[in-house]
Amino acid sequence: MGFELFTAGPTFEASRRQFREAHPETARLTGEALSAYTFPRLFGATLAPAMLVELEQAVRRWQPDCVVHEPAALAAPLISRQYGLRHVAHGYGLRPPPDYLAAAMTWFGAHWCARGLQPPADGGLYRHLYLDIAPPSLQPQTPPQPNGGVFHLNPYRPADAASPPLPAELRAALQGPAALRPRIYLTFGTVFNRGPALMVAAQAASRMGGTLVVTVGADGDLRSMVGLPGRAHVLRFVDQHALLPHCDVVLSHGGAGTVLGAAAQGLPQLILPQAADHFRNARALCQAGAGSAIPLGCQTLDVVASSLRGLLASASHAVGATRLAQEMASMPDAAATARRLEQWQSCVDAK
Repeated sequence: MGFELFTAGPTFEASRRQFREAHPETARLTGEALSAYTFPRLFGATLAPAMLVELEQAVRRWQPDCVVHEPAALAAPLISRQYGLRHVAHGYGLRPPPDYLAAAMTWFGAHWCARGLQPPADGGLYRHLYLDIAPPSLQPQTPPQPNGGVFHLNPYRPADAASPPLPAELRAALQGPAALRPRIYLTFGTVFNRGPALMVAAQAASRMGGTLVVTVGADGDLRSMVGLPGRAHVLRFVDQHALLPHCDVVLSHGGAGTVLGAAAQGLPQLILPQAADHFRNARALCQAGAGSAIPLGCQTLDVVASSLRGLLASASHAVGATRLAQEMASMPDAAATARRLEQWQSCVDAK
């Protein structure tokens, strides 16, 4: 597409290995305790310092007018501040909890001090502008108040380019006259796709007697899904934007991309949170009345099947999911937000 790319630090997998070697005690943690322990040490102590040198080299070489970065890239606010650059934090889901950021800065703050700068408790994320892709009703925290404000955008609205078509067999199963309902989409993303909970969810969903679509990712185990009863379609990937309009419910781990993509389509969701931000996403969705969740220690075959039946029969969850989709539909799309971002930068330059 013509973009110039720069390396900034090690791969995420290399960072995860370094984090696990430095903090072997994480093997004893589960659930939100693991998430709260991991975020500051992985992103604040491991990844951010490793990004500094190459990120600074890229800034000096390319001399950008503005830096856009995701919230866990904590090196970006520091380099931007040092070189007097405006920077924009681009959310990928719900905002990181303030205590996660403060804990990360207990590790990374020394790098601010080493460059003669006062380390901010929020990592400097909200100094200028925040791009928020989550609807306000899902954000549990008080919105940050950066100088440039908060721009909301819905990246899940239809783009100008059409989505790749679904495979013919899958399209016939979901749209044809013989399509069986409920039509269930099951995914555990590309990081949590190898745990036992995915197979439990697949077996529970196959009990519903409808059409089941399962994606397992590039390194997921397709063979474990062989023999699922009913009409199960197991793939490595499928275009989510093309698939979701033909589904009745989504069953997932609660990753931000799945949760927000399904929310934009007005689909009720059942979440089996595993780690990371899944628990916060599940709580927010439940509070919005658009889905339900099963605690980590209760994700058995019978519980998942019972919860899924209840969700499919729930009129209130359908209403809540529709309300959430309407809220997201009122948010500007990515193209409109890009134009607004250009105007914002132009105003900054004029000053």
